[in-house]
Amino acid sequence: MSDHPITEHPVQQPIRAIEIDNIPESQAAYIVGQNGVTRIEACIKPGVYSNIPYVRVWKGDVCEAEFCQHNIVGVYFDTGAAA
Repeated sequence: MSDHPITEHPVQQPIRAIEIDNIPESQAAYIVGQNGVTRIEACIKPGVYSNIPYVRVWKGDVCEAEFCQHNIVGVYFDTGAAA
């Protein structure tokens, strides 16, 4: 057992954009402010053996897409929010 607490997505910067693997009939990238995307957020969903990091893409109050870490090529953070 580890003495380190489990930290859920320790990066506090807002996500500006993500690139995903080429999935048929979907975009290759999602960018906040383009094509109706209002926010992109990191989350965790339970897996069979451990929790799996996911990213959700929102258009207003509707979750447009959700990707597990295995389908994400890149995550880009909003540099304007960095302190």
